[in-house]
Amino acid sequence: MEGWDGTADGNPSEHTIRRWKRFGQSGGKLIWGGEAVAVSPGGRANPNQLVAAEHTRKGLATLREVLIEEHRRTTGSGEGLLIGLQLTHSGRFCRPNAHNKPEPRILYHHPILDRRLGLTRDDPVLTDGEIGSIIQDFHSRGEMARELGFDFVDIKHCHGYLGHEFLSAHTREGKYGGSFENRTRFLLEVVQGFVRWTGITHRRAVLCV
Repeated sequence: MEGWDGTADGNPSEHTIRRWKRFGQSGGKLIWGGEAVAVSPGGRANPNQLVAAEHTRKGLATLREVLIEEHRRTTGSGEGLLIGLQLTHSGRFCRPNAHNKPEPRILYHHPILDRRLGLTRDDPVLTDGEIGSIIQDFHSRGEMARELGFDFVDIKHCHGYLGHEFLSAHTREGKYGGSFENRTRFLLEVVQGFVRWTGITHRRAVLCV
């Protein structure tokens, strides 16, 4: 789910907190991702989407805490409860500052999608270096999720957002495009980084595909 009711700086609002309380009240033992949380402010799909960052750490912790509290109140126990945090970068569909102002970050030029967003061949594509920085964002936000007590992370890899767009980057040059190996490199590097950087063993990086 993609939230539209966070604050301008990416923190949860009262509406967001109320929604997570209701997740807990549901009695469900698996809360898969809760909602999509951008790994950087510029990667948001809308200007009210949550962001994982140092200034939102307390807010994200609060969401988890109120969910657990309501779950215990409803079921009488927190035993068996698993809560994940979905991490995302919206890529071509970024709108971080205004609902009516697309700020796409693209991997290659697509004849139909470029036209839909008003892009021209002169609009830049993400460099391999910029992609590397985004991968590091996923790693650091995964570490933050672990520190906050989330049981797993869900890597958003669908709906044409950044992770998904790599799979169709047949015309992209360099190590992130062309061959199947290159087009899956982003996903593999993100997942490998969770294992290497966060020390995840019994926890899992779950893919949303």
